[in-house]
Amino acid sequence: MQISVNGEPLALDTGAMAKLGEALSAADELLETGGFIIVGLRLDGKALDAESLAQVKDLALAEAGQVDIDAQPLSEIKVKAVETLLEFVSLAGEAAAGKGQGDWPALASGLGELAEAFAGLFSADEISFVQSFAALVGRTLAENPPAAKEELRAEIGFQADRLALVFKERLQEIQSPIEEMRKTAALYESQVGELKDLPVLLQTGKDERAMKAVLLFIEIFNKVIRLIPELERRGLDSSALRVAGEELPAFYSSFNDILRRLSTAFEDRDSVLIGDLAEYEVAPRMSEFFGAIEEALPKP
Repeated sequence: MQISVNGEPLALDTGAMAKLGEALSAADELLETGGFIIVGLRLDGKALDAESLAQVKDLALAEAGQVDIDAQPLSEIKVKAVETLLEFVSLAGEAAAGKGQGDWPALASGLGELAEAFAGLFSADEISFVQSFAALVGRTLAENPPAAKEELRAEIGFQADRLALVFKERLQEIQSPIEEMRKTAALYESQVGELKDLPVLLQTGKDERAMKAVLLFIEIFNKVIRLIPELERRGLDSSALRVAGEELPAFYSSFNDILRRLSTAFEDRDSVLIGDLAEYEVAPRMSEFFGAIEEALPKP
């Protein structure tokens, strides 16, 4: 048996394998590690779908001939998915604003199918956003009285704008992760003073401003976590990264513990502990993290 990917031979050790299904699973894992997803499969020139694949998975390797795999970079598939989602969102927003004819059942169905396709590509939060919007669009406008119909249109328009902002940002993260990481580092540096001032804000009754500072910091950290895999697909060796002497998994673990302590201190309104954690734990660790990342990124 021989395996090719996009017309090129695949270096796969099949010595310990007896069946075709085992070899295909190993090939899939190898490609996924390299940032690719299998989008087509042929055995001796015959296309395999889920049903026919199940029929040949127990075929002995010695009896298998040529296996041709079509694979695409994960980032390209993500970009296509997000661009398609943004088209649906735009159509729904225009229809809600009365600028287009909305086929609401078709839009809801398309959004739902897209959410299913997202299952293996995006986070649970992102999938939840799309599913919630699909459910909102799926409510039949014609069955609502005029006042309720207008409220529903307004809500669809509002959520369409919100979803567009979220996924346009995701698109930028996929297409330009290096630039996005540097922008995130710059945003953090511009806001780190606010983070250190948390206890003062709480002591002077500026709770809302303090909470906004914490929420912004959490969003910055979440964005960083999303960007790391995209940077890895562009050659970043995250296993070589050291943040304050820690490997990246150890840094995440210790940093998450600090965030849990910060959350508890916030709940207890312990301004002293909040100040200590923000100034001596959170701020310097994040600065060290961005410094380590910048050292690993290609120079502009």
